[in-house]
Amino acid sequence: MRVQLIGLGSIGKNLLKLINQKGTDIRKEIGEKIEVVSVSDTTGTVITDGLPLTRIIQAKEGGGLRTLESFEKIDAMKAISDLESDVVVEITQSTKDGNPGIKHIMRAFETEKNVVTANKSVLVSSLDLFGESKEMKRSLRYEATVCGGLPVFNLMDYCMKTAKIDSVEGIFNATSTFVISEMEAGKSQPSARSEAIRMGIAEKNQRDDLAGIDSARKGTILHRRIYGSTMSLKEADISAKESEIAVGLRQITEVTSKGVRVEYRKVAGNGIYSNAVGPAMVIRFNTDILDHLTLSTDHDGPLESAATVLNDILLSRSEKAT
Repeated sequence: MRVQLIGLGSIGKNLLKLINQKGTDIRKEIGEKIEVVSVSDTTGTVITDGLPLTRIIQAKEGGGLRTLESFEKIDAMKAISDLESDVVVEITQSTKDGNPGIKHIMRAFETEKNVVTANKSVLVSSLDLFGESKEMKRSLRYEATVCGGLPVFNLMDYCMKTAKIDSVEGIFNATSTFVISEMEAGKSQPSARSEAIRMGIAEKNQRDDLAGIDSARKGTILHRRIYGSTMSLKEADISAKESEIAVGLRQITEVTSKGVRVEYRKVAGNGIYSNAVGPAMVIRFNTDILDHLTLSTDHDGPLESAATVLNDILLSRSEKAT
């Protein structure tokens, strides 16, 4: 299976590491290997042509992809158009309008390639990518967009077919949980923020995480998926403020048919939210059949998201449309 990778941040590098480490297991699982044919970032594209994936990671962490002999100064759009592949993995950073991620995904559909993404912003844009994928008869998998390593959409797709989802709530952002729980352990907020960056669970600019924007994106994706809505990120009620961060609070997101709300909330001493410490996340489904069905993880970060992306790649192998 031939894969093109667009975006080589923390998730992308971890994905390459996993493909390299799990090669034997993958071949046993699907009967063939995953061949990464190209890797693109904002500087250009490396056409791998048998180049060890470890070399690509080393180059990215060193002088950049341009230090590799097979580097070409072509952007991701041209790479998607010109190179043969089965799956395009789009994991560039979220942006206000969803681009260039949306353009990458649409070009992949146009060239009859399936897509796996961890880019949240492409799924909350004005363009209905769910509908586009169906119309163009291509697979779009996006498990890693909501709560990283937790199997949110696989649970919905395969284990909740007869259940009507009334609401969803939880801690959707690991960075905010980590910062607050570090403060509860006696560390200063600046120290906690710096440690989150060092661990790779947060960007240098943490406003998206701590001001609830990241959680609102995830909530909006869920709202669109569960209720078939066209809700935009602007319509989400983002009441979380960085200035409110304090011990004893957790950033809670609620998704109902009426909309999405994100706020910092005082949590009970023995509740599931207060027990979330470190880079933890929790998501709870309330349905007409299954009450308080809860998924949680003690650690969510780039490695866990990369593992979810890899799982989506394997699942997309036999799919033609969502």
